[in-house]
Amino acid sequence: MNGAPVTIATTVEEVEALRPVWQRMTVTDIDSDIDYFLSVVRSGQDVRPYVLRVCCDGRDMLVVARIQPVSLPLKIGYRKLASVELRAIVVTFGGMMGTRNRADAKQLLRHLQLPLSTGQADIILIRNVDADGTAYEAACGLTWLRRSHWQIVDRRWIADLPDSLAGLLEGRSAKSRSAIRREERLLLKQFGTQLHLELYARPEQVERLCNDMQRVSARTYQFGLGAGYSDSPMQRALVAHGLAKGIYRCWMVYVNDRPIAFWAGMSHGGTFYLATPGFDPEFERHSIGRYTMFRMFEDLCSDPVVRKVDFGRGDAQYKAEYSAEAGRLTDIWIAARRPWPILMVCALSIFSFANSVGKTCIARLRWSARLKSHWRRRLAGVARDTELRASAR
Repeated sequence: MNGAPVTIATTVEEVEALRPVWQRMTVTDIDSDIDYFLSVVRSGQDVRPYVLRVCCDGRDMLVVARIQPVSLPLKIGYRKLASVELRAIVVTFGGMMGTRNRADAKQLLRHLQLPLSTGQADIILIRNVDADGTAYEAACGLTWLRRSHWQIVDRRWIADLPDSLAGLLEGRSAKSRSAIRREERLLLKQFGTQLHLELYARPEQVERLCNDMQRVSARTYQFGLGAGYSDSPMQRALVAHGLAKGIYRCWMVYVNDRPIAFWAGMSHGGTFYLATPGFDPEFERHSIGRYTMFRMFEDLCSDPVVRKVDFGRGDAQYKAEYSAEAGRLTDIWIAARRPWPILMVCALSIFSFANSVGKTCIARLRWSARLKSHWRRRLAGVARDTELRASAR
């Protein structure tokens, strides 16, 4: 097994040569789709491919990864105290393919560490790892100092789609369904013909779509966290790729010509993978985010190809209401055998431990929802002030 032939693809041309092998694999997440991956690599940012093919016992295993700069965050709760930029091997979601057991995952991790030993990278980052899977077990077998500890373990949420929005809402109580209808009536009464919905799904719409998503996202708390849509070259390249392939859709709500809310995502293998949504906090009391989400659900339920919606990881009320738990996900950071990367991963672990203890204490005191709401309002305010200052220049 240790002598298994290994192919390393570090250019677009070498990745393309692996397409026949790649297409025989079971790709469980759009992030590991070859065309999606190449769109990221070609986005013009400081990203290059690092894809491993390992042939073992007459079968193929594949690791889909990129070498790129990443920021290692050191934060308490939502407050970022510092971030350190490191060169990382970033494994795509579901990017370790073809493994059957812990031994296979361990072998792939061993080969993946080559750029750490040659100085091409400082760390390995594997996001959205199944906390109960073989890759996580294999990583836990590495030297204690070189791997991260106490990383947050989030629930993953996936919704099975019925044939209509009414079918999706059947599981809700009569009181809840009545409240939803009342919210919509009040919204339409308040804004009337000023309110309109636009579905973006065509390549020629990319410019307006990206600009309007940026306008909404810049006013959200997610933007303050460094999440959400920021119109980076990589994000714009992925939107353009999805529109060109006919797999990307965005539902945008406007008041007059002002964009105020959107939900978006890409379909792959019968699943619609949601991106981070956005809504203008100025319209929060009108439940504009929920209104837009239901318009998305209406379209997806009537689509014969899409049968599931992947809400991703992390707890949120709408996820618990309209989807079901589908596993537990976490992140793995693995340091090179050098002092600085090891020190940074140790620092990350210490902050993670402090956050874990703090979260437990807050939950026991039942302060969690109140603190989350406070920090999100504060971050939304910071994002809004930043946008206003930028527009005033």
